[in-house]
Amino acid sequence: MKKKMPVLLTFDLDGECLWRCRDPENANRPVTLSQGRYGPEVGAPRILKMLKKYGLHATFFIPGFTVNQYQELTKRIVDEGNEIGNHGWSHTYPDNMDGYDAEKKEYLDCSNIMEKVTGARPKAYRSPAWEFSTNTIDILEEMKEIEYSSNMMDADKIRYLKLGGRETKLVEIPIHWVLDDAAYWLYSLRTPGKAMQPLEAVENYWRSEFDALLEEFLEEVEEEGDSDICFVLTCHPQIIGRPARMKMLERLVKHMLETESVEFMTGIEAATRYKAKNPKKSD
Repeated sequence: MKKKMPVLLTFDLDGECLWRCRDPENANRPVTLSQGRYGPEVGAPRILKMLKKYGLHATFFIPGFTVNQYQELTKRIVDEGNEIGNHGWSHTYPDNMDGYDAEKKEYLDCSNIMEKVTGARPKAYRSPAWEFSTNTIDILEEMKEIEYSSNMMDADKIRYLKLGGRETKLVEIPIHWVLDDAAYWLYSLRTPGKAMQPLEAVENYWRSEFDALLEEFLEEVEEEGDSDICFVLTCHPQIIGRPARMKMLERLVKHMLETESVEFMTGIEAATRYKAKNPKKSD
C-alpha cells in the first residue's frame, strides 16, 4: 500500500479571546472585538463548508471562553466529524500565568466546558502563542486525557514530545510560524510594525513548503520504507476566513489532493497512528 504524507489542517478558533488577552482594555473596544467575532460568525462556517465539499476533517483548537460563547458552533464542528482541542480558557499565554494552579485551572476549565457542550473531553493541547511555562508539561501529563501536543518548532516529523532531555508520553505534532496565517495577516493599528502580506506571496510560500516536504517524505519512504514527516497548517478563522483567502486555501487543498500522495487527517488520528507504530515500553 502506497505511503501517504499526513496533512493536518488546524484552525485556532480564538474569537474575541485573541484580542482580550493582548490587552484587557480591548474588552471595551467593540470594533477590535468585532475582528474576533468574524472568526466564529463568518470564517468558521466558510471553513466547514470547504471541508465538507472535499470530504475532509480538521482539528479546531478553541479557548473555553469561545466554546462557552459559541456552543452551537462547537457542537456543529464536532458533529461534522472534526476534532476540537484544548486552547486554554482565556487564550492567556502560559508563561504569563500566575503559577501552577492558575495554569491548571485554565486547562481544566477549557476541557470541562468542552465536555459539557460536546460530551467528550479533548485529547489535544495547543498553547496560545505556542509557548509553555515551566509547569505546562507536568500539568498536561497530569491531565490523563491529553494524548498529544501541537506546539514545538524543532522538527518536521511527528514524534514524542521532548523537553530538557526528558521524553514525555505525549505525541508532538510539529508546527511553525511560516505555516501560520497570523504571521502574514494578523493586523491591528495597535500592533506596531505589522503589515499584511500579498495573497499570492503567502500562497506561493505555503505551496512551495508543502512541495518540499512531500519530496522529502517520498524520498525517505523510498530509502527507509516509512517516514513521520507531516505537513501542518495553522490558520485562524478570523484571518483565513476572508473570502479571497478561503479561495487561496481551497486552491492549496486541491493541489495537495492532486498529488495523490497525501492523507488528510485530524491531530488525534495522526497521534494515534504514530503511537501504534512507536509504542512506548510503559504503554
